[in-house]
Amino acid sequence: MLHIRFLAAIIVTAGVAVLATAPPALAQSWTIVSAPPTGANGQLAGVSAVSDTDAWAVGSTNAELDGVGAKPLIDNWNGTSWTQVATPTTPGNTASLAAVSASSATDAWAVGHTQVNKEDFAPLGLHWNGTSWSVSASFATALAGQIADGVADISSTDAYATGGGLGSADTGLVAQWNGSTWSQVAVPLPTGAGPTSSLDAISANGPDDVWILGTYELSSTDLRSETYSLHWNGSTWSVVPMPLNPSSNIESFYQLNSIQVNGPTDVWAVGSSDVVNSTTGSSTGSALIEHWNGTAWSIVTSPSPGSGSGLYGVTTSNAASDVWAVGAYTPSGTTQTQTLTMNWNGTQWTQVASPDNGNPNVLLSTSTIPGASIVWAVGTSGSCCTANPLVLQNG
Repeated sequence: MLHIRFLAAIIVTAGVAVLATAPPALAQSWTIVSAPPTGANGQLAGVSAVSDTDAWAVGSTNAELDGVGAKPLIDNWNGTSWTQVATPTTPGNTASLAAVSASSATDAWAVGHTQVNKEDFAPLGLHWNGTSWSVSASFATALAGQIADGVADISSTDAYATGGGLGSADTGLVAQWNGSTWSQVAVPLPTGAGPTSSLDAISANGPDDVWILGTYELSSTDLRSETYSLHWNGSTWSVVPMPLNPSSNIESFYQLNSIQVNGPTDVWAVGSSDVVNSTTGSSTGSALIEHWNGTAWSIVTSPSPGSGSGLYGVTTSNAASDVWAVGAYTPSGTTQTQTLTMNWNGTQWTQVASPDNGNPNVLLSTSTIPGASIVWAVGTSGSCCTANPLVLQNG
């Protein structure tokens, strides 16, 4: 089976990045910032910064343990505080948002899924026009059979979204927005891929530089999974191989959860290297970071504290020397997950101390933009069904 990361019924990916001049150095200190709502089992799965005075965070509220009953959650940062924003009526009795990407103050997409029971899922795409959020009917058609788990908003007339995870389709799907409608885009699979695959994260550095992370099973009889990437160069989608898991153990796998495109020779992907005990369900995870240098992907050495370390978001404000990755780990001698943040300074990855708000805690997404002084990290604090949104600010 494919090992799809599925935390609190939310699948997470990265958004779009468009680089400019190098920004000033960012502070190396995280603080907790209040974000609504409290007491509604709220959780944030995705964040996208427009500026230091405008950012979006999305997720869900009121979900039961199996995700049923969830309602979409959208919070906005106005430069002073986070406030909850009204969401439109969605199909089904359950709706949850997994990712958000904004190209400007008047153009943003938030994606996720709806469901009418525990098994019947459909993709959900919401659009921000500068005044309100609305449901896109063509989005659900373009990704039919899948859960939407990633979006990259390049401009008001160009965006990409991925569907992969707990849908009914056996392979992940890609859709493109042309300013008026979403339509499905054909993408290749790796040579030798089995019948099942998923698409797990997406990021773009412009209309001719889009990357997607995926996972595929080797065959219908060999259920080991491997990661791969897709690249759009403005005219063609191509498969770009990634490092293979050296283990032959079916319970050992790589899972890449987020990607950040900085330019043709600088792309980061983060996730975890894990071994799952099929009898007990327990796992021993290590943080996994990979880098594209314009020629090939390679694994980059990174800290992996405690046990169960995993990274779920990556962002950058300076392609060469200021990249952030966020996730969670279980400190030695404890049983509760805590926030995990790492920074790349152009030479090496180091762990940076980050606060927690009760137990357990996990960071699921991070975002900043070139020139900004703020880096955002969002997730959830507390267990189901008493969780609250968790927002950390650096800068």
